[in-house]
Amino acid sequence: MSKSYEAIKNDLAVCNKTAIDLAGEMRCTFPAFNGNRLNLEKHLLKSLAENEDFDAFINYIQNPRKQVEAFIEEKVNEHMSGEHKSKALKILRKNAGNMHEFAYQALFDATNNVKTQRGDIDMWAKEFSSFLKDKLTLESLSCQNFMDINNFEFLKEEIEKGLISIKEELNQLSLDKMKEFRLRPDEILIDQLCNCCWETCPFCAAVCTNTVKDHSPEDHSVPFHRSLAVKGAQYHNSEEMCIEFCTTKVASDGNFYAGKNTTKLIPFKQYRSAGPPYANWSITSDESKLKYWKWFVWQFQEELEDYYALKFTGHGEIPILIKENLVYLLFLKKSDNYVFE
Repeated sequence: MSKSYEAIKNDLAVCNKTAIDLAGEMRCTFPAFNGNRLNLEKHLLKSLAENEDFDAFINYIQNPRKQVEAFIEEKVNEHMSGEHKSKALKILRKNAGNMHEFAYQALFDATNNVKTQRGDIDMWAKEFSSFLKDKLTLESLSCQNFMDINNFEFLKEEIEKGLISIKEELNQLSLDKMKEFRLRPDEILIDQLCNCCWETCPFCAAVCTNTVKDHSPEDHSVPFHRSLAVKGAQYHNSEEMCIEFCTTKVASDGNFYAGKNTTKLIPFKQYRSAGPPYANWSITSDESKLKYWKWFVWQFQEELEDYYALKFTGHGEIPILIKENLVYLLFLKKSDNYVFE
């Protein structure tokens, strides 16, 4: 009988159900999670700007998926420990109560079925296991420890006593306990929101926004590209950072080297001729330049110079007034839509 008790009081099933419910609740109510990947990226970029953490920006530029996953985990933890903690705890308590009620109903139905069919203890064990398997991970119960029990009412009463103590144990479950298990709300959300394309633009490191992980032969694309300085691009034979956007570059008469160890120049207008990954990207020539990435390059110019060992001088001088950027920084932290302004 020990296996049945352990299975019923095993809080894994309760925590798994709670993780699923919390993830679903956050998908509906949390702005960063109730849209597509582009919407998620917008909220991540807002968070990065508010924190002004250069290392976090670099992590995002070099490994966007890892940074997005960290963002999701952070927001879920805040949800479960902040102002929404009581709501999350209410979901956990509800699931614990439902699991207890289910186990009690399984006990009642198994006992009734066996009595109606004049079955034995072996039949009862199989019936009880069958009912519990719908909700719990449980192997078939062994009846060796209670082969001499033929009074099913007595057996039912004894298990009911056990269920009372099990209910008390389930009610002691905490949200922290969920972190110990494999299925967590942040991992559910990561699986739902991150199962998409993560290829980055070879010029500016912008992340492809296609929601399909492998969308070949369809090109990679993004609605907005970035300054090449984000990825540390430089002018040939100089230490000058390139601050132009690749959407401007592909319309220019300039050339680029497709790799550090190549001497072959590729016209920007024919960037696809450089082969993969350039050939797999659709970069439309336009003059749209997000203020966000202009602000980023200005805000972290010293850090970018140190990180890439390049300088914002000469062709790479930043032609942006400090006053404009200070005003924009204030706007940045107050607006929910600034990322795509």
